[in-house]
Amino acid sequence: MRRFVFRLQRILDIREQICDEARQELVRRNQARDQEARVLAELEGEYLRAMIRDGGTYSASELVMFGDYRASLKQRIAQQKERLIAAQKAVDEAKERYVEASRDVKALEKLREKRQLEHTELALREEGAALDEFAIQRTPRGN
Repeated sequence: MRRFVFRLQRILDIREQICDEARQELVRRNQARDQEARVLAELEGEYLRAMIRDGGTYSASELVMFGDYRASLKQRIAQQKERLIAAQKAVDEAKERYVEASRDVKALEKLREKRQLEHTELALREEGAALDEFAIQRTPRGN
């Protein structure tokens, strides 16, 4: 019986490599998004702490300073939210690439399995035909 050889194996290998790279990129993008979310949470926490500090008695200059600090924090929070949105968009794009690459790999793997099954069935038919021919040749002929 001939050994099964999938002619598209090199393409499958390349697509598997592309899929793995897309998966790694998705992981990196997820980590970057998570980091942006942590920074946003820290800024929002700092803003809340700045709001709580308002309860005491302060001089006019301290109140102005607190107001400026809170305004600065608000601006940084808005900027961080934009960064988080951009990071989520990058995650979505990376996920799309990974899903597409995964689909390509699965399609080729399915084709390989189908071709391997066809090869096995053909080999069994050929073997059966060879055994039938052998049995016919071994049968004594009566004249």
